[in-house]
Amino acid sequence: MTDFIEKAKKGDGESFAQAVMQVKDKAYRVAYSYLNDQESSMDAVCDAVEKAFLHLETLRDNRYFSSWFIRIVINECKAQLQKRQRALTLSQQLSGEPEHETPAREEVMDVQALLNQLAPLDRLEAEGV
Repeated sequence: MTDFIEKAKKGDGESFAQAVMQVKDKAYRVAYSYLNDQESSMDAVCDAVEKAFLHLETLRDNRYFSSWFIRIVINECKAQLQKRQRALTLSQQLSGEPEHETPAREEVMDVQALLNQLAPLDRLEAEGV
């Protein structure tokens, strides 16, 4: 992969695409673990690809492209979650609904991780579907 990154830093877009293709599945899984939504996860990965391409020169060591790219994906997910929270808060303020205390993101992720460990039918039952 380091060869792809070296060429990409010199302006070869095809090499950059090849490097991204090698980490795209992992990037999507990470995004989905944060966002729990297919479209939002794809958006986060696409936004990360754009940012990575624009800032590729900031990658210090080509061997760490995968970690660097995943960190960008995580930051994009966090940005989307913040936008969701702001939109929800604004919606509640506009509708006059009292704000409810929302659980910490870590708590939500812990619960989601536990639900993901269940068998599919048990998961549906636990989620109240």
